[in-house]
Amino acid sequence: MAAKRWILAFSILLFLSSLFLVNWQADRTEFGFIISFYSLAFVAYLYIIANRSVLLFKHFLLIALGAQIVSLIFQPNLSIDYFRFLWDGEVTIAGYNPFDYTPRELYLKGISEGSEYLNEVYLGIGSMSQGNYSCYPPINQLYFIFASAFTDSIVVNTLILKLTIVATEIIGAIYLRKILLLIKIESSRMWLLYLNPLWIIECTGNAHFEGVMLSFIFIALYFLLQKKEIMGSIFFAIAIQIKLIPLMLLPFFYRFLGFWKSTIFYSLTLVIVVGLGFIQLNSGNIANFGDSLRLYFEVFEFNSFVLHYYVQYGIAETGWNMTKTYGPQLSRIAVLFIVSLALYGELTNWRILFKRMTLAFFVYLLFSSTLHPWYILPMLALSIFTNYSFPLFWSFLIFLSYVFYGYEGNPSEIRWLIDLEYVLLLGLFFYEIIARKTPIPFLRLKDNVD
Repeated sequence: MAAKRWILAFSILLFLSSLFLVNWQADRTEFGFIISFYSLAFVAYLYIIANRSVLLFKHFLLIALGAQIVSLIFQPNLSIDYFRFLWDGEVTIAGYNPFDYTPRELYLKGISEGSEYLNEVYLGIGSMSQGNYSCYPPINQLYFIFASAFTDSIVVNTLILKLTIVATEIIGAIYLRKILLLIKIESSRMWLLYLNPLWIIECTGNAHFEGVMLSFIFIALYFLLQKKEIMGSIFFAIAIQIKLIPLMLLPFFYRFLGFWKSTIFYSLTLVIVVGLGFIQLNSGNIANFGDSLRLYFEVFEFNSFVLHYYVQYGIAETGWNMTKTYGPQLSRIAVLFIVSLALYGELTNWRILFKRMTLAFFVYLLFSSTLHPWYILPMLALSIFTNYSFPLFWSFLIFLSYVFYGYEGNPSEIRWLIDLEYVLLLGLFFYEIIARKTPIPFLRLKDNVD
C-alpha cells in the first residue's frame, strides 16, 4: 500500500511538472518536446484516474489548482487566438464594432497609431485573421472587453482573460458535480474532464472558450434534468452566445422534454439568443459574421479525415481542390446523421440522451473540415456520462495534429501520423459500439451516490 501511495504521489508530481513544461515551451514548432511531455502528463493523468478511489475530493482540488496555476502563468504557446480576443475587446472599448470592421481596415484607419500595445496585438493576430471580421458571438465578446479594460499590457490582459475563463469553469464544475449526484453517478468522474491535460492546456493554457461554453451547458443541463425549462433555456442561450456549437444539441431535447416543455425551451432559447445578439449584431453586419463562420466550412482544412480523402478523390477526378464544395456537402450529411440520432429510436432517459449527444459530436467532428484539438472538448465532456472512452483517448491522439506547426516540408509527408490518429480512434470507437462498453475497467460507468 505504501509503495502504491508513493507511485501515486510521483504520478501527481509528473502530471503537474509535465503540464508546466508544455505550457513553458514558447515555441509551438518544437513538436518533439511538446508531445513528449504531453504524453507523460496523459499517462500520469490516467494513473491518477485509475486510482481515484484512494484520493479524497480535497486532494483532487489541490491537483486541479496546481494544474491551473502552471497553465495560468505563461502566455498561450500553442495558439495565437488570444491576440484576436484582445483585439476585439480593445476596438470595442474604442467605439468600433468588430463585426463592422476587419482588423486590417481599422489598422489602416490608424486605430493603433501611437500605441505600441495595439500594434503588437495587431501583428500577433496573424495575416489570415487580420483580413476577417470577428466570428465570436456577443456574449463571448464581453469576456474580451473585460480583459482589455484595465491595462495596455498583453501579459496582464491575457492573465485577466484566463482568470475569467477559470472562474466560469469553477461554477461549471459545481453544476457538473450536481448533475452527477442528481443522476446517481460517482461524482469523481468529473475529474476525467477537469484533470484532462487537453482541457487544462487548451482552456487555461491557450485561453480557448470551450470550457466557458461547457460551463453554461452544465448549468443548463442541471436545470433541464430537473424539468426547469425556463432556467435551462437562459443558460443554454448564453452557451450558444459563447460558441454556436451547442445549437447542434437542440434537436435532442424535443423527445426528452416532450412536446410542450420542449416548445417552451426552444422558444425562450431562440428569443434570448436573438436578444443577446442585438448587443453587437444588426442587419448591416450579420452577413460579415456569417462570412467569417463560412470560412471554416468552405476554405479552411486542418486535421480533417473524411474531408481530406474526399478532397483527394476530387483532385484525382477533376484536377481541382473542391474543399469549398465538399465541406458544405459533408456538413449537410453530418446534420442528417445528427437529426436521425435525435429523432429516431428510443430516447426516454438521461443515459440515452448523453450517449446520443456524444455520438452526435463525434459524427460532426469526423465530417469537419477544420478540427483543432480544443474542438473535441464538448464531446469529451458529454462522454463522462457514458461508457464511451474513445473521446478521452482522442484527447491524447488529437495532440498529434500539432506536428504540422513544426514541419517545414510537404505536409503530405507526415499525413501518416494523422491517419494513425484516426485509425486508432475508429478502432476503439467500433469496439465500444459493438461491445457496448469500454475495454478499460477503471473508465467504466459506476452507479452510486457519494
